[in-house]
Amino acid sequence: MQTVLQSIRVSIPKAWRRDGGIRLNGIRPQKAAYFLAYAIELMLYAVRQGFLPVQATLFGLPGKTVVYIAHMLASLLVILLWSERFRPLLRVSVAVMAAGFLLFVFVPQGSGLHLLSGAIAMAGLGGAVTCARCGFAFAANNAERLFGMLLMTVCVSLIYLLETFGARGPLVTHILPLALTAALSFCLLRFREGDLEAKQTSGHEDAKSLYCALGFMIAYFGIDGYLYKLLYPSSVGGNVLFSVGMVLATAVFFTAFVVGRKNVWYLWTLFFAFAAAAAILAIFSPQIGSELPYHLAAGLAILGWPLSLYMLACAQRRFASYRLLKQCTLVFILLSPLTTVTDDLIKSYRPDLIPAVALAYILLLLLAFLLTIPYTYRHLFSVGWVDELSQNDMQKLREKAAEADRFAAYGLTPRQKEVAALLLAAKTRRQISGELGLSESTVKMHTSDLYRKLGINSRVELFRLFGTEKDGPPRE
Repeated sequence: MQTVLQSIRVSIPKAWRRDGGIRLNGIRPQKAAYFLAYAIELMLYAVRQGFLPVQATLFGLPGKTVVYIAHMLASLLVILLWSERFRPLLRVSVAVMAAGFLLFVFVPQGSGLHLLSGAIAMAGLGGAVTCARCGFAFAANNAERLFGMLLMTVCVSLIYLLETFGARGPLVTHILPLALTAALSFCLLRFREGDLEAKQTSGHEDAKSLYCALGFMIAYFGIDGYLYKLLYPSSVGGNVLFSVGMVLATAVFFTAFVVGRKNVWYLWTLFFAFAAAAAILAIFSPQIGSELPYHLAAGLAILGWPLSLYMLACAQRRFASYRLLKQCTLVFILLSPLTTVTDDLIKSYRPDLIPAVALAYILLLLLAFLLTIPYTYRHLFSVGWVDELSQNDMQKLREKAAEADRFAAYGLTPRQKEVAALLLAAKTRRQISGELGLSESTVKMHTSDLYRKLGINSRVELFRLFGTEKDGPPRE
């Protein structure tokens, strides 16, 4: 026991003080589809919840439960069928989603056809979110993921404000959802199979690290369920403060991670502090005489949403093969209903206990967060992991040292080493241009310079020089 406590005392200061952060100067416009698709999908889901309620029932099941089941089953089916040749799955998902939403927004609410079209729309969206999540993890870089999550949180807070002020009419019930559906479809159809690069295999240690990241995501959604149950009924002022809190959470995320260069563990401690503060304020709101402080704190606790999605996507890129990704997704889909069952039961039978139970649940998870820090620090928040999170592109980071040694004797510049590594990865000049954010003429110049330093004249000779001529270079 003493050894465990000593390990915790040593690990917590290390994790707290460890530098991290990211710069947003690595965003590549040509890769916008990969980080915008996931953000737009989350916006569309928020619009559906706020402005397109499903009021019909099916065999006694509420409409929102029916469409949720359709959404989760389609998401599970697409991830189980996922492979490097994903375009057919993507096209089917987009077609089903577009057809479903086109019908969904025009059919009268409360009808059986509205429920059916909603289930079709959400099934298509379930497949689309799987495609978007894979693009977000395996094609976007860290800066792009972060920008996508910041954009999403601000836009969802604005959608929530529209709902708060009772916005109605074709703009929010027809134009906005169809515009987001069209934007999501456009982004998804720009996905290219060669752009998504996952590991071929994942080991036992990779799985530990990925499941650590998944655990944080499940913990957030469990806490969010309790805090969300405390929001209604609420005043307009409370809902406005909740939206303001969401925007402030985005500012905290940006300031701590981008400006302050803090690491993700630091941000998780802020999230737990905001969540605990929200639960405490909810308990004492009668004594305070106002629910407004609670709503502001609950909005700040939204920090865990973009943080968990960002961190999980980074972990998937770093540790996951497609096989491990499927296992991870299956576990999440099986566990995710449990994050809503307990809070729904308490709200149904003892709503007065929700604040106290929420605080106890948050404090329990906070205790687990602290007690498991030696394990999570080793498998997720280690020096190597944090260093990689501070890089724009996590691609092949573990191979960079080996690549540097590989070219050390030839006097290449860092950029020439990058170009050489991509040439040996069978990338075309156009692909290298997109990968490094350079013009094709600049790539050609670097290629000529490195050929000169290596004493060769072609890519064939480059492959021969480094022992990979069996693969054969691609045509430019």
